[in-house]
Amino acid sequence: MRGGWRTVAVGAAAGAAGTAALNAVTFADMALRGRPSSETPEQTVEKLLERSPIDLPGDEQTRRNRLRGLAPLMGSVAGTAGGVAIGVLRDTLSARRFGATAGISLTVGMLVGNAPMTLLGITKPSDWSAADWTADVVPHLAYAAVTAGVLVAADR
Repeated sequence: MRGGWRTVAVGAAAGAAGTAALNAVTFADMALRGRPSSETPEQTVEKLLERSPIDLPGDEQTRRNRLRGLAPLMGSVAGTAGGVAIGVLRDTLSARRFGATAGISLTVGMLVGNAPMTLLGITKPSDWSAADWTADVVPHLAYAAVTAGVLVAADR
């Protein structure tokens, strides 16, 4: 896949496909276990807005609805951008095989998904239970597998 804009385009497509897989696994987990959606993405958007000059207009309900829209949008953008980073990293490291690409994808996916919330003080992974880790890692494994699959397939 080597080379400039192709790396960016294929990485973005791979990251978007991986994000769709992550979301599907997350929603399936919610449906199977009857668990609510996580509030941490909305909390992340709120914290980022608090630190920026941007304010969400509207009354309390309109603002809440905007946050509910921005949180998954931010996740989609992060997953897609993560795919670009993965594409660049695998080219830089000459990691062409599925296993290596999946490892890079899992690492980047976990960092992109959790570092902002951790740095903003919204969550502390060292306090997570085994169930919390499972609920986080399993969707990221789906992200890694699909992202790596698209990237490796694009090499052919």
